Amino acid sequence: MAKPGRKKTTGTIVTQMPFEPIWLKKLVVDCDISQGEIADALDVSRSAINSCLNRGYIPSETPQFKGKMEAFLQSCPKRDNVFEWLLKNGRKLTDIWLPLGDDLRMRQLSGHIGRTQAGIQRSKLVMGDPTIIEGGANMAEALHPGAMKQFRLFRNPFQNEIRSEKDIYLSEEHRFMEAIMEDAALHCGFVAVIGEVQAGKSIMRKKLVETLIKDSKNSVIYPRSSKVNDSRGSEKDKQKSRINANNLCDAIIKDISSEVPKNKVEDKVRQVEKLLTDRVRNGHRHVIIIEEAQNLTKVAFKYLKQIYEFEDGFKKLLSIILIGQPELYEYFDERLHPDLREVTQRAQVAEIQGLGDNMPAYLKFKFERIGAKIDDIFTPDAIEALSRRLASNDGQGRTISIAYPGLVNLYAVKAINKAYALKEAMVTAEVVEAI
Repeated sequence: MAKPGRKKTTGTIVTQMPFEPIWLKKLVVDCDISQGEIADALDVSRSAINSCLNRGYIPSETPQFKGKMEAFLQSCPKRDNVFEWLLKNGRKLTDIWLPLGDDLRMRQLSGHIGRTQAGIQRSKLVMGDPTIIEGGANMAEALHPGAMKQFRLFRNPFQNEIRSEKDIYLSEEHRFMEAIMEDAALHCGFVAVIGEVQAGKSIMRKKLVETLIKDSKNSVIYPRSSKVNDSRGSEKDKQKSRINANNLCDAIIKDISSEVPKNKVEDKVRQVEKLLTDRVRNGHRHVIIIEEAQNLTKVAFKYLKQIYEFEDGFKKLLSIILIGQPELYEYFDERLHPDLREVTQRAQVAEIQGLGDNMPAYLKFKFERIGAKIDDIFTPDAIEALSRRLASNDGQGRTISIAYPGLVNLYAVKAINKAYALKEAMVTAEVVEAI
């Protein structure tokens, strides 16, 4: 039975759907994630989750259901298992919605049989024993104090404390993306930069803003929405976390003037056009940067086109930069949203790939930043093994890098902790293969 306040699955519709499990079912079974965990996190009924896994049912009463599910998998306590599963199966996160071709009727969660033995084993762990670091993805990002002492790391090299540009590593991929964003900002472009979680999008945005604000004629505009941190909040509250047309217009008006926004969206749009026109004539340049752009409402997405088309003669009034996770691709799929064609055809889409061949240089940079040497910690074959671990197949026989900075950080810390636990003098390829 659904919990109070939750909407029930539409039974008639679901029972008419064929039993056709999707890849998401295999993922949660293999990674030992229960349907109850998912239901609680997404605030939907267990029957809805069951129907989703077994029949591909997407609850219409839960907006952005797919995006919320993918976000849960990327942030849940077993997220490390999820990343490992994707690598092992050569899948991207967005592939979980594809038909599986296997009903898995007799499969139980991977941890079901061994939970008793695991409980006994956990009772034997002594506080401070380095092997405890290996237990639980929620501890995977913490360097063990003993490992830090062994490798003479006076602070965690993977804590992204960005105080200035010298703390930022940009791969060739990131520099190309930065150039695309800067060009759009300076020449009234419309670009969508898309990347997985931990791909480095926020750091690139910060660096771009630092570059732009050096010229007082540049105005950077940030649309904001109400933040709802409680995943069990009402649907009405959750909708407030999305960026709507009002947010867009209010952000422009408030960030470039002291005027009070009008009440109606149509009036706000006219107010925006007049403000932008007057400022452009006085030599100002405007760029609106929307982070987490996958949270834009469809109506807001359409208003972006109208605002982007504002001109004073041949001169456009505003640059638009969208930064978002892969869910943002959905808006650019004309098969799903043919009514957005006029918007998406005006935008350039650029996807951030993994570090690839730049991963060794990235690791070297992170260690040198705190006065350490990677050669004292990682052997060359360990770095090669890490590169192999953070590679996947695109489904067409081509190897692609998924060595996003945040993911490299996670695996590097796990490797250092593992070397310490195994009493190895350095991180070797065997150590990397063991995590």
